[in-house]
Amino acid sequence: MRTRHGALLKTANHRGFTLLEVMVALTITSLVLGGLFSLAAGSKQLAVRTQTTLQETMAARAHINFALLDNEYRDIEPIIDNDRYQSEAVEILPDVLRRTSPMNDLLQSFQIIDSETEEVIEGVRWIRLDLPQ
Repeated sequence: MRTRHGALLKTANHRGFTLLEVMVALTITSLVLGGLFSLAAGSKQLAVRTQTTLQETMAARAHINFALLDNEYRDIEPIIDNDRYQSEAVEILPDVLRRTSPMNDLLQSFQIIDSETEEVIEGVRWIRLDLPQ
């Protein structure tokens, strides 16, 4: 190679990287990989917590649905084997309107109690009384 003035330049023979360059490259690579691994571990933990929460929510919802169908005057066979939630009938709500003939359908409040967290879910359901016709 020649410069502008016509002098020949000697080209330097570089055969590899210096130790400092290799150490900097390894440090950058380890930082990037460490960040990726911690992100993957956090994602896995989040997935496990989400799955657990979803299962608990589905079990609670199943018990709420069963409590809405349950009626102490009719026989409904329980199909849920989970003993975590207990359903209790609280009271029959009073009618606002005066009726002249007996009604078979009334509103009843109920509670579902979570035995692990002591949370109470309250609701209202229709029940059918067995009144003589």
